[in-house]
Amino acid sequence: MVNGGSEVVGGASSEIAPKGKRFISALVDLLAVPILLGIVAGLVLLAVPEGIRNVILIAVNIGWLLFRDTVFSPGRKMVGLKLVTLDGGKVTLGQAFIRNILLMVPFVLVIGYIVEIIFILTKGNRLADTWAKTHVVSA
Repeated sequence: MVNGGSEVVGGASSEIAPKGKRFISALVDLLAVPILLGIVAGLVLLAVPEGIRNVILIAVNIGWLLFRDTVFSPGRKMVGLKLVTLDGGKVTLGQAFIRNILLMVPFVLVIGYIVEIIFILTKGNRLADTWAKTHVVSA
């Protein structure tokens, strides 16, 4: 139930995350960390044939997205947010996968990021939050 910017989640009231905090969190979790991971993994895998290296880099990206939503998100932690299910529970691996599907497919990746940023700035939630039945709230 929504109540003046707050929602009753799992029996407790949680404030829906402000768009600005969501955007800052996304910059860290969806831009800074993946670039850093890509650089480190790319350097480590420099001697690996390009096709294999690309597959490994895609797997690292997918692993990061799932880890970020099920274990720890530095961007959300930094701005005091957390990802929860609609009833306030812990996000499952399946929900994390669904939530990040637009960001996992290499050819859709750029469009997926643009769509998700537009949704965060206009709606306050990512499009895939709806699909995964999740939302980000103030911690």
